[in-house]
Amino acid sequence: MDELLRARLRIPEGSDIRLKLLRWTMQAVDALNRGLTGQAFFALRETRDILLELDGRTGPDLIEALLRMNGGTTITAHGLEHIPGRGAVVIGSTHPIGTFDFIAHAGALLDHRPDLKVVAGRETERFLGPERIIAVDFNRQEKVMTARQTIDGMQAHLETGGALLVFGSGKVPRMDRGLLVEPPWRTGVTRVSAACNAPIVPASADMRNSRHYYRTRRLMGLLSGGNDEFGRKVASLRYVSELIAKLGGSYAVHYGPAQPPGTAPERLKELSEGLVPGLYRPG
Repeated sequence: MDELLRARLRIPEGSDIRLKLLRWTMQAVDALNRGLTGQAFFALRETRDILLELDGRTGPDLIEALLRMNGGTTITAHGLEHIPGRGAVVIGSTHPIGTFDFIAHAGALLDHRPDLKVVAGRETERFLGPERIIAVDFNRQEKVMTARQTIDGMQAHLETGGALLVFGSGKVPRMDRGLLVEPPWRTGVTRVSAACNAPIVPASADMRNSRHYYRTRRLMGLLSGGNDEFGRKVASLRYVSELIAKLGGSYAVHYGPAQPPGTAPERLKELSEGLVPGLYRPG
């Protein structure tokens, strides 16, 4: 758990007191929330229990074990025929809820593309294992520290004919008047697909986080003077709690027609969001 918290909030090594205070605060909030609502807010204890139950599983074994919990989670894929069964392909997806986005896509795709890898933050690697992750490291200012290594890893996987899942913006969207607003997509999907001559399949999961996530994000943003990035960081501590809440449900993931290598990020974002009408705010 400490490693996950360090990676999520960019807490440097040697800041043990700060980490202990954070953990104590989160445990206190969990205890209070359990007493009031019957559910934990950050779910530290539940996260620890799940990690123990998973018992070091990684890759497909971990995905299957997670999706069996709470009576089983159903993932229905629409448009799977747009993803080739072999050969290099980039799947450019929206990022509606956090860690569970990859679980949902993996549940839909691993039988079809057992070579699937995802580009994700280092904390995801600590949770899901290194076999399926091309990791990205960020500094405390959210600047990518490993851009060259990440691009090299993406290209190496595509050059061997692999399937690569990339979340276009790299950030979970905020909510505005009931619709999700995803940040602009980065250029990485476009540049890597062009360099490797790999088609890009737009993708989106039909999911959103709980009201607790959006309220926390909005409140922390307001308290920090309108800084949504700060609100997002604090609310991100709920990602595993949001994941746990999704287990046992039924969800859909959507894939659109493949686009040419090098398709502009703005176009990919538009196509991906359009796969789930009524979920995203256009523009």
